[in-house]
Amino acid sequence: MNQVCEYEEIEIEEGITFKKVAYFFKKGWLRMVIYTAVLVLLAAAVALPIKSFYKSEPIATTTIEYIYNGIETGLAPDGSLLNTDHIVSTTVLSDAVAEANLGDVITDISALRAKMRVEGVDTDEYVALVEAAANGDTEAANTLRNYKMYPTSFNIVISQPESLGLSDAQSEQLLNKIVQCYYRDFQKRYTVTDMFATDTFNLSQNKDVEFVDIYDIYSIELDSVKAFLDELIVQNPKFVSYVNNTSFSQLSSELNLLISNYSRINAYVLSNNVWRNKAAAQSALKASKEVCEINIQVLSTYIDSLKDQISKILPNTTTSDGNGMHNVTVTYPAEYYVYQRQLNEAYLQMKEYELQLANIDARLAKVTDTTATDGAYIEAAAKQLEITEATTVTLIKKINATVEDYYKTAFIAASVRQVRMPIVTRRSAGFNVLIVFASAVFVALVAAGIVTAVKISTANAKRAKRAEEQAERPADDGKTEEQKN
Repeated sequence: MNQVCEYEEIEIEEGITFKKVAYFFKKGWLRMVIYTAVLVLLAAAVALPIKSFYKSEPIATTTIEYIYNGIETGLAPDGSLLNTDHIVSTTVLSDAVAEANLGDVITDISALRAKMRVEGVDTDEYVALVEAAANGDTEAANTLRNYKMYPTSFNIVISQPESLGLSDAQSEQLLNKIVQCYYRDFQKRYTVTDMFATDTFNLSQNKDVEFVDIYDIYSIELDSVKAFLDELIVQNPKFVSYVNNTSFSQLSSELNLLISNYSRINAYVLSNNVWRNKAAAQSALKASKEVCEINIQVLSTYIDSLKDQISKILPNTTTSDGNGMHNVTVTYPAEYYVYQRQLNEAYLQMKEYELQLANIDARLAKVTDTTATDGAYIEAAAKQLEITEATTVTLIKKINATVEDYYKTAFIAASVRQVRMPIVTRRSAGFNVLIVFASAVFVALVAAGIVTAVKISTANAKRAKRAEEQAERPADDGKTEEQKN
């Protein structure tokens, strides 16, 4: 009996051959087409509605940028944390609606506030780190683990402005007004106004206060003003205020002249032994001297303890040999430098106490009797002091106005700027539909290829087994016939 064996792969070839590849696509092309069509339809059913949903959100947006020291760490100009909610506060929005003449359209400020948000813009540094990490940069990936981004630019967004009754032009106009109103709010919030008080300089006619005490009080006040002006001179030496047509250097010169006038008044008082009440002045000076001497004694003990602590801190000495030279490196632990700084501060404080004690001794030397001072001298000293006080008040007001102008024009006004004009767009989804479809096709082809390969392998195995069984069957039949014969 003739047996027919249908087994296509007669020759067994090792590895991948063109014949096998052609056979693979011959068997799997229809499956690939079907899988691809199914997955593309599924991707379209999911991705397109999502994309369409995001596109259905019209937004009006503009962008502002902060450009001052500290914003890179999320701080406001005064050192506090920057609160971007102030950009869309009800006060700012109310002023903006009024200035845009949109009061008839926007009748509920809280509804407008509910439709608005402020979004931080990713910094260039953060974007670069993300790209580097995506490209396999391990250092960038490690940096991102503990990285905290502080945006310097922010988008101001009105979501679905048409639901508020705003046209595109009105939305853009409103955003411009919001930015302008926020500029004013920002200036008002962070501008320094009335930095120094003027009501301190009115003691000349107070008969209960000695002239030397008035001099001490005014000196402390004016020294703080001078220190502040010196800082501003360093920060912006070329600043000129158009409010007073003056600079910080000119103000500092005027202040130095004023301090000299007070020094001359003090010299007049001491040289002419001018006291309003000698007995009270002598008693007050003695009490001040006792306090000063106690402070010096306490500070001396503190200085000695600091010196003792410093002397017990041994340096870390390391030696190294290189290039034929013997190098010795001496380093101290961190607490050594902390104690040294405290010691320097204590020495400065000691100098102040010693100067104060010297002034008290000089004044006590003048108050040697209780004879009343000639009234003419007292009147003359009070008159000089009164005139100088008036000059002081005028100068302090001038300084305050200049400082305020500086913060408004040269600092605060330049700290915020609008970097993108308002525009009305539609927010799109954060993915590319073509990439979604391409991914679906890829997955479909891979899945179809795997299924095809499995089916071919299974079919080949079955054919091989069937051929083997058919090849063994004639031999069994022949053996049986011989036994029969």
